[in-house]
Amino acid sequence: MSPLGEVALAAVFTPNPHHPLTVSGFFEYAAVVVGCAIALIGIYAAISTYRGLDPSRRRGQALPVTLTAGFFVVIGLTVAAFGLWIF
Repeated sequence: MSPLGEVALAAVFTPNPHHPLTVSGFFEYAAVVVGCAIALIGIYAAISTYRGLDPSRRRGQALPVTLTAGFFVVIGLTVAAFGLWIF
């Protein structure tokens, strides 16, 4: 008698047999997720920083906050695009 009883094991799940899930596929998905997270964190940080400033300082600080958010968005989307490109 087998330890599993009379259970037959199923095949390994593969969504597309011509493109199997591998370790490199994991890093591709991870690059996309991390890149999108970086972009969203940059946008959130810019919005919360801008809202946290005094109204009198918003005019003078708007450009640095926008440039910082733009930097994070560009880097995040670049990482995500790289992940899609190697996929």
